Amino acid sequence: MTSGEQATVPTSGTAAPERLGGGGRLTVAAVAAAGLTALGLATALGPHVVERGPALCPFLRITGLPCPACGLTRSWVALGHGDVASAFSFNAFGPLFMLVVAVVTVVAIAALATGRPVLTRVQRTLTSPVALAVLVVWFGYGIVRAVDAGFGWGVFPPIT
Repeated sequence: MTSGEQATVPTSGTAAPERLGGGGRLTVAAVAAAGLTALGLATALGPHVVERGPALCPFLRITGLPCPACGLTRSWVALGHGDVASAFSFNAFGPLFMLVVAVVTVVAIAALATGRPVLTRVQRTLTSPVALAVLVVWFGYGIVRAVDAGFGWGVFPPIT
């Protein structure tokens, strides 16, 4: 062995599994808490509560036109009460986004329970080309819905 080389120590082939550190645990706990809160509210709130609620969307308040996210709360509440048809009519992406939040929440809870940093895999999935394509289609859907509302064609249900 020359002076520039280092001796290698043979390993058994199994590395110690990574564990969540303090900051990682806090982040994962925040993700789990946010997901549980959102999903809990979607099932706890009655459809009548959000049916004609205040317009919270600044874009809707200023322009009178829906943004891509308009109707997501009503969609989640409808889905939380088993009304799938209404969920899709309020926002076609509501059920998909609710499923994503449910999966991420379960993964975060599992990460807290096991101490393993599994959210990095979820992050890679949520930033994959497929996920980004879904976001582009969602924004396109929002634009088409806003144009429909602006011209009054009535293709999409009104968001008020």
